[in-house]
Amino acid sequence: MSTGTLLPARQRAARVRDSVRWFGRCRCVVQRYLYALLLFGLVAVPAAAAPARFRVELSAPGPLAKLLQSNLDIERWSKREDVTAAQFEQLVRSAPDQIKQILATEGYFSPQVTVSVEAAGEGQTVRFTVEPGAPTKVSSIDLRFAGPVTQEAEGPARMEQARRAFGIKPGDVFRQALWNEAKARVVQTLARRRYAAARVDSSRVQVDPAAHAATIELQVDSGPPVTFGEIEIKGLKRYDRSLVVNLNPIRPGDPYDEDQLIKFQRRLLARGNFASAMVSIARDRPDVQRTPVVVTVIEAPSKSLELGAGVSTDRGPRGQITYTDDDVFDRAWSWSSELNIDHLSQSVATGLQFPRQESGWRYGLDGKFENEDIQNQRTTSWSVTGAHAYIVEERESAQALQFLVERSAIELGPVDNRQALFLSQSWSWNSFDDIINPRRGYLAMLQLGGASADLLSTRSFGRVYAKITHLQPFGPRWTLGLRAEAGVVLADSRDGIPSAYVFRTGGDTTVRGYAYESLGVAEGSAIVGGRYLAVGSVELTRWITQQWGAAIFYDTGNAFDDRHQFDPVAGYGAGARWRSPLGNLSLDLAYGEAIHSYRVHFSAGFAFR
Repeated sequence: MSTGTLLPARQRAARVRDSVRWFGRCRCVVQRYLYALLLFGLVAVPAAAAPARFRVELSAPGPLAKLLQSNLDIERWSKREDVTAAQFEQLVRSAPDQIKQILATEGYFSPQVTVSVEAAGEGQTVRFTVEPGAPTKVSSIDLRFAGPVTQEAEGPARMEQARRAFGIKPGDVFRQALWNEAKARVVQTLARRRYAAARVDSSRVQVDPAAHAATIELQVDSGPPVTFGEIEIKGLKRYDRSLVVNLNPIRPGDPYDEDQLIKFQRRLLARGNFASAMVSIARDRPDVQRTPVVVTVIEAPSKSLELGAGVSTDRGPRGQITYTDDDVFDRAWSWSSELNIDHLSQSVATGLQFPRQESGWRYGLDGKFENEDIQNQRTTSWSVTGAHAYIVEERESAQALQFLVERSAIELGPVDNRQALFLSQSWSWNSFDDIINPRRGYLAMLQLGGASADLLSTRSFGRVYAKITHLQPFGPRWTLGLRAEAGVVLADSRDGIPSAYVFRTGGDTTVRGYAYESLGVAEGSAIVGGRYLAVGSVELTRWITQQWGAAIFYDTGNAFDDRHQFDPVAGYGAGARWRSPLGNLSLDLAYGEAIHSYRVHFSAGFAFR
């Protein structure tokens, strides 16, 4: 080390003394600064944090006042107790611009807003006076289409359908929410069938505040026509791929149709094997014109036990226990057993249903034991049924062979033992626009069947039964419902025919104003089934809201044993309707003209026997 870098001892000592003095002066300055900050904090901070108490008064036309109260920041903050003075001033300054922005979404682009702040006791009152001015109305609409839809043979019809879905018309008040919904409806209408890649190509709204007019320009590109590709299944663990494939209504090469995707998904959920099912197309694939159908499922537990309870005006309170195994022998066979008890009957049933085949047909076996006491006729029966059915949403065809043994006892009357090997063919057709809450369409059923005394039956007979329900809306508020039901047993008499194959009527879903199956043939003190049935009904419903309605109705009909002695009875009245998530619910008060009595009826949906 060089000695030139060393300082003399006296010099080093002087530097140390200077450093100490400098540090001492700095420490005094820092201490004084900290004391000042502390003093300032004790005085100023509480003043800055003192809450600004205020309330808001808003003067505007009724509907707009509610809209502003729900969306204004200053209105929401007035409920808080921690608003500072600075925050209060910022809220007051920004409120007029916010009011104008909110009103613009409702078509008011030239509002006048005045603000005043007044002291009121310990707080302040902020008053806003809003004059919205005349609403801006749509003066013209230029709705155009681009893409292959303009060249297709069905293009004009599809574009006209999309124009109707747009909904906004010249003269309507322009509202931002309605504009957004209208654009979405046009795209969705095109995208629902064939053009899954439809999109908004360009959109523009020009507003003239002085003229209170808005011009709309919208161009929608259909995108290329899309066809379905192969099916891709995700989530299967226990079940074979065929369980899903055999429920698929879509074939590769079919034009894209959103309704088919919904139908496929509904079938999967109805099968019972899946807790969740999602069906969509692979929109992210490069080849959008032939897109795979992607099915994503979550398998449900194969075994389940369900307890149920309910009440109806037909059968009173009821209880139900159901056990189900949807994977018998690991083959997706569905076995269920059910116990039902109500005021009129007790039954035990079990059945085995096999998965749908590739052809669409499915098979099933059922067994049932039932004890009933209705209108002083007590019946005990057991039956075994095998069925072969083709079921899709729009129609159903089924063949069934049922062997039924019955013991019938009438109060103060004879006891009969009857049996039949009954072969039947049934069809049903469904055109309702909605499965849960229909507004339009029809539901029809026809059944033909018979038994022979030469084949395990106490006597030979034939049977024909038909029923149809039709709904016809008139405008958005009115619905006319028509119902007809008819049946005939082809035999010289009803002797020896099990009561399940003859007819009784009356109750919630037939002729209202009368007890359940109280209309039929008098035998001793009982009402028993007849060989003929004829029922008709007219009902008019006025929908007060989207979910609630009021109805008036007239029902007529009867079950009888001699077609020359048909004596129809009438029931009429009024009731309430509710479109619930579980289906249409009806609560009626009906007057039974033949018995001069009123009766309350409660029913759900559309029932077939």
